[in-house]
Parts: sequence; structure tokens; C-alpha cells
Amino acid sequence: MACRGSGSSLMLAGLIVTLVGLAVALTHTFEIPRYWITVGVGVALLVAGAVRSALGGRRPDAGAS
Repeated sequence: MACRGSGSSLMLAGLIVTLVGLAVALTHTFEIPRYWITVGVGVALLVAGAVRSALGGRRPDAGAS
């Protein structure tokens, strides 16, 4: 089984860990309550899903099978 895009997967994992660390540091620095963190994560997931959905239809290899 070929492992395509393993470098991309590692970069994505690094990006996720970096963003989590940045979020933790900012919440401690600015003393943000925990419930706002949950709201922020939810909004970020909604935005990421909307962007992925909007860009998903533009892929040239996404044809009907």
C-alpha cells in the first residue's frame, strides 16, 4: 500500500498542534473563560467546513463515478 502525501499529513498535524498551543497560550494570557474557548472551536469548525465545502466542488478529479 503506497503512502501518498505523508509529508502533507505531518505538516497538517504540526499545524494542528501549533494552533492548539497558541490557543492555550492566548487563553492563559488574556484570561479567557473556558466557555468562550468552546464557542471559538465551534465557529472555527463551521468556517473550516464551509470553506472545504465551497472549495470541494472545484476539484478537477471530483467527477461522477
